[in-house]
Amino acid sequence: MYELENKVATEKLTDITSDERIHRAQGIGLFYTQLVHGISPILTHYVSSVSSRHSVVVFVSIKSLPIGKVSPEERFLFERVKPKEMIFRCIVRHGYKDSRKEQETFEEMLVNQLKEFVRNEDGEEMQREVTLIDHAQRDGVVYLMGKSLVMAKDGSKLVKKLTIDCLYNWLIKQNFGEFLSNNIGRKFLV
Repeated sequence: MYELENKVATEKLTDITSDERIHRAQGIGLFYTQLVHGISPILTHYVSSVSSRHSVVVFVSIKSLPIGKVSPEERFLFERVKPKEMIFRCIVRHGYKDSRKEQETFEEMLVNQLKEFVRNEDGEEMQREVTLIDHAQRDGVVYLMGKSLVMAKDGSKLVKKLTIDCLYNWLIKQNFGEFLSNNIGRKFLV
């Protein structure tokens, strides 16, 4: 609910991208969020705390699908958040039978698919942007994530509270922890 109620407005994103006081750090910043639409407030929290943003920003949402396998070329769905800016949204899709231990690392797959997305866009800036993504990857990828918690509504029955507040959150934590250790295992800021 916090992410939904505090989504960043387009005007605020414009302020962040045009503010010369905000340092442009080299590298790629992967902001993990549950939001599929809108900009997570984790960006404004990060920028206000660090007074910096990465040269390439990707908002990543991980979604499990009720199908066995998702082909590698359909795993990453990208969209540009703001025209002429290196800010993207990526939905990472996994099926229930997909191996979480691919030959190529998660980071490599994501960046390669991002470059492919940029190549397929119309515009003369495409090659410059692909080069910028290559340089940003060499400079390093930083994983930024907030902590979300699902809670039963006030007044819910005890069984529902125990199921959601305890069991569900524990299962999410176990599954997300497994995903992180199998696919990423590098740098994290929370």
